[in-house]
Amino acid sequence: MKAETLGAWQQWLAQLQQVATAFAEPLSVSHPLVILPLNILGFWFGLKIYRRAGTPILHPVVGGSLLVLAGLLLLGVDFPAYQSGSGLLYLLLGPAVVALAIPLKQNLQVVRRAGWPLMLGLLLGAVLAPLVAVFIAALLGGSRTVLVALTTKSVTTPVALALAQELHGIQSLAAGVVAFTGIVGAVCGPGLLRLLGISDERVVGFSMGVNAHAIGTVRALEISALCGAFSALAMGLCGALTALLLPVFVTM
Repeated sequence: MKAETLGAWQQWLAQLQQVATAFAEPLSVSHPLVILPLNILGFWFGLKIYRRAGTPILHPVVGGSLLVLAGLLLLGVDFPAYQSGSGLLYLLLGPAVVALAIPLKQNLQVVRRAGWPLMLGLLLGAVLAPLVAVFIAALLGGSRTVLVALTTKSVTTPVALALAQELHGIQSLAAGVVAFTGIVGAVCGPGLLRLLGISDERVVGFSMGVNAHAIGTVRALEISALCGAFSALAMGLCGALTALLLPVFVTM
């Protein structure tokens, strides 16, 4: 455990060094002082549009991403340069995910009372969610790299990137699949569950966490703190279960 903790710290310090190096480079369109304000402004305008429109289709993750994409196209910045310029955000991604545990702590007693049904739902959801996607992709002739990326679709980005690296998959493809899954789940999930007659905020939140990870958890927090707590719980447990089991299944 100590060796793993030391390794995680070394990896985090290496990322911190990369961020510092990027800031020290000469100013350009892909410099962090350009890319970071672009990200912030894109999300801010996306949030304004979402609150004004009031429709989940224009969720700030969707609207903000489209605005940032438009800015990158205007500036002529490709994805590797954008990824380098956004290094600080990648660095803060892990602590931000951990912060989602705050509503879980606030509703811990409610979560404990729903123990075994939650564990059964987690086991089925964590296995079936990626399995169905991989099965469909395999039927359509998807390559191994595509299948590996799809296996990480239901876990949050830091976990997906680490798994893709360990399983020799493509990290950028995994990140794209994770983002797409989260956006679709956040936009369509609550409405679909409502159509199915599911209104229990514990079930809605848990479903969002299993299927749409951190983006779904942010959407669940908009519904209620209880919904967000169950979504954060499902996201964390699903990520841990996937991180433990996926390397075993892939290497079999």
